[in-house]
Parts: sequence; C-alpha cells; structure tokens
Amino acid sequence: MNDLSLTQEYLLCTLNEKGKYSSMDVEKGVCLVAGSILELLMEGVLKLEKKKISTVAPLPAGKKYLSPVYDRIRQKEPVKVEAVMEYFSFSFSDKNLYALLGDIGDTLAEAGCAEKGEGGMLRKTSVYVPDAKAKDAVIQKIRAELLEDGELSEDIIALTVLLQKSGDLCRYFSAYEKKDLKQRLKSIKKSSENQFVKQMVEYIENLFALVIIVAT
Repeated sequence: MNDLSLTQEYLLCTLNEKGKYSSMDVEKGVCLVAGSILELLMEGVLKLEKKKISTVAPLPAGKKYLSPVYDRIRQKEPVKVEAVMEYFSFSFSDKNLYALLGDIGDTLAEAGCAEKGEGGMLRKTSVYVPDAKAKDAVIQKIRAELLEDGELSEDIIALTVLLQKSGDLCRYFSAYEKKDLKQRLKSIKKSSENQFVKQMVEYIENLFALVIIVAT
C-alpha cells in the first residue's frame, strides 16, 4: 500500500461501514473540500491572498483526483474561499461533492484501501467501503504522533484538525487517551515555535467558520 495523501487518509477515516456519507453528515463533506483546498495549497498549486484562491501551477499528475476543486477554482479565479465551499457543499444538488468524493474514492480502491461498490435506492451512487487494516494504519499513525512527545508532521496536523472538525477524531481514542489528546490539540494551537503549524490550524478553523456563515 502506497503512502496516502491528506484527503485520501481523511476520506478513509470518515466513510461509514457502508462506504458513504449520510445526508446528515454535512461537516464531513465540508472538511473533505477544505482538505482538498489545503492539500493543493501545501503542494504549491494554489495560493490564498485576501481570502481569495487562485491557481499558480498546473495540477500535478499525481493529484488528478482533486481536479474537481482545481478546475472550479481555475474557472472562477480569483475566487472567494466560501464560494468554492458553497459550490461543493451547499448547492441544490450533492453531485459536485460526490464527484470529488468519487475521484478520491477511486484512488483508494486502486490502492487496495477500499472496496468500490454501488449503493443508493432512488439514485445509484458509488460507495467505497474502507479496508479495516488500511484505516487502522492511518489511525495508528495519528495516535503515534499525537500521544507521544515530538514534532508533528504537517500532514498529521492538518488531518487531525480536519477529523476534529468533522466529529470523527474522538471515536478512535479511548476515554483516557481523549484527555491527552485534548491537551495536545491545545498545544498545537498555541505553538509559537512552529509558526507554520499555527497558521495551518488557524486556516482550517477560519475556513470552517466561513462555511458556517454560508450555511446560515
């Protein structure tokens, strides 16, 4: 199994046992789009200036699964972050979000990390049932960094914050571990030594705040 990207790991950890998102899981979809934007920012493909996003480089071949987000930004650039989020997460149809989910899910299936199938009653959609061992490998990686002293990697910081915002992080930790986890997350947010870490956390939280404004 190859190393997975931020959005691949996030999707793997948030899909339910049936391999899909429920219609009530708005936060999960929002964070999937946020993670896609963040991954492209970290890759140097996008830039964020004055709350607007634009492309600065072609989409790498290895990131083709993020083309729905990249193409939308390119069509409208420079475009407000909340406009991109609204297009995927709060449109009249969920087809835009599921196009993104499907592209990322296909890469998980190709990597042997999920099993692709068909679901839905009124409308058939692709589902991606996570492989238990692949999901556990990601969780153990998160646990190893979060619950032990040492420097955190950029991807783990981003993944942790996204899973926290989606409501999925705590279900992978015991009651005892949650206490240490809470303190670790606080220390990440207050970090003064690693400014990039602090900026990353603030970016994700601000992005999520923008989404709440759009939804209300």
